[in-house]
Amino acid sequence: MIVPLQSIESSQDQHHRRLRDIFKGAIGALDGTLVHAVIPPNKQVPYRGRGRNECYQNVLAICDFNMIFTFVWAGWEGTTHDSRVLSETMRNLENNFPHPPPDKYYLCDAAYSHTRGFMTPYRNTRYWLLDFRNGVQPRTKEEAFNHAHAKLRNVIERAFGVLKARFPILKRMTSYPFPVQRNIVIACVAIHNYIRKLAITDTFVE
Repeated sequence: MIVPLQSIESSQDQHHRRLRDIFKGAIGALDGTLVHAVIPPNKQVPYRGRGRNECYQNVLAICDFNMIFTFVWAGWEGTTHDSRVLSETMRNLENNFPHPPPDKYYLCDAAYSHTRGFMTPYRNTRYWLLDFRNGVQPRTKEEAFNHAHAKLRNVIERAFGVLKARFPILKRMTSYPFPVQRNIVIACVAIHNYIRKLAITDTFVE
């Protein structure tokens, strides 16, 4: 688990202030990402992520709107659905999952259930940022909501992108024992948070 001591406000954070005024109770974004893994041949099947030939571990993460990770749980098999990773992680009290206060919530995509503490977009409605590229505008109030939701939730996608760009080992893992591979993910996240909290000039975020 990763818990930062404090957050900093950046220009990107200020850029999202209007969106955060819409989602006043949002305290961060939650999602899963696949990290390359090296698995013994006789154990590879559950790690072969989503139709790919490579093996992956599924990593659950939460970040705030300054791209600082506030929770990370690594080590799930690559084929495990994101919603199951979340439910199982929450169920085990030893994981210290940071449940949001009653009036707060995390922004999540449609892979998760819309329930207290977790706000997802309208289903069967345009949502992804690519749906609104080239000047395409929302046509309904549901699409307008989804567009705003996607723009603010995109902070977790950007955080994952920066993390993997900064630490190429997450794209091509070395053949350490799997517990070490899992800990490498946690260590990379901790270093990423350190850099973000110190507001070090960072070409990966520009």
